[in-house]
Amino acid sequence: MTAARTTHADDPLASWSALVTVYQSVLHDVVAALEQEAGLDSGVFSALAYLERAEPPHRLPMGELQRAMHPRYSQPGFSRLVQRMEADGLVERRSDPADRRATVIVTTRAGRKQFRTANVVYTDALRVSFGRHLRDDEHAKLATVLTRVVDQRAGAARDEARSS
Repeated sequence: MTAARTTHADDPLASWSALVTVYQSVLHDVVAALEQEAGLDSGVFSALAYLERAEPPHRLPMGELQRAMHPRYSQPGFSRLVQRMEADGLVERRSDPADRRATVIVTTRAGRKQFRTANVVYTDALRVSFGRHLRDDEHAKLATVLTRVVDQRAGAARDEARSS
């Protein structure tokens, strides 16, 4: 997919189209690097990254992790991903101490080590495929604008949930 060279300031789809085009090409490079250099599937990396960033770290209720991985993974696909990760010794399923009916996914020591190794590959691939194309001030501006969109969408979702 190639991006159109001309954009129109009054066309809100132009920025979205450019964002998607950049995302897809960078994602292609990052996924290839993860597979070739870290020997890790990008889905496994994503799940480990969510677990790494969780509060407290390294553990999330299974339903919360599945919601984070959706729509990339359907419920059956997510279950297979967790089964693969368990079989590879990267995560364990545990009963949630707060709700014995719920399951918590916990990263094992091997999973944390695998994530640290893969995260170096991921970060390096992002620098090469994306980071080097922007100046520091452009990175800051882009992060500010995209964070504003995330925050406004989250606020709208909260407002909608309260009014339901």
